[in-house]
Amino acid sequence: MAKFGHKLAGRVAKIQNRAGAVGAKVDIRSRVLAAVGAGARVFDAFAGAGEMHDAVWRDAAGYAGCDQRWFRDDRLCWVADNRRVLRSIDLAPYSIFDLDAWGSPWEQALIIAARRAVVPGEKIGMVLTEGSGMRMKQGHLPKALAQIAGLDWHVAGTARLRNEIIDRAVAGLARKMACHRVHQWQAAGKNGSAMLYLGVVLRGGQAA
Repeated sequence: MAKFGHKLAGRVAKIQNRAGAVGAKVDIRSRVLAAVGAGARVFDAFAGAGEMHDAVWRDAAGYAGCDQRWFRDDRLCWVADNRRVLRSIDLAPYSIFDLDAWGSPWEQALIIAARRAVVPGEKIGMVLTEGSGMRMKQGHLPKALAQIAGLDWHVAGTARLRNEIIDRAVAGLARKMACHRVHQWQAAGKNGSAMLYLGVVLRGGQAA
């Protein structure tokens, strides 16, 4: 397994999960929306019943959701597998991508990285719910996470290096999108849920 030559300190702002998962999710999304700025349009890949839309994304300049279930409300949503939608539509209008997956969000992140061109200076927000902790305890990485982090998907000791692996994945995402990180916030789920909530803001143009 590759060695990790840097620490997270100073790069990731940890969010106190005062109100549980919902509070952390709202806090991180609010920070990402503020950092991306006016005109931000959101693609919510796991839109669900609209909890995050009602709490945060309704204040964005535009919103489109996707879910495999249909909900009777006034949101613009595709009822489909989000991977098919992300591969089919024009992603250029969207500057924030919300990947609130129950498991691993990295397959969707790889699709976005391959299809969403970012111009120098442009800001892109990525919100990720990372639930690979249990698989890591068993010595496995989701293959998309391994790919974006540049690691073997079947290695020992992944659980204790989880933060470093996720940091490598975010760095890999930034490289694939020809961006550099300007903000990253992270909160951990409570009660042994092994969930991590991340908000990342990238700016077009590779870091030196």
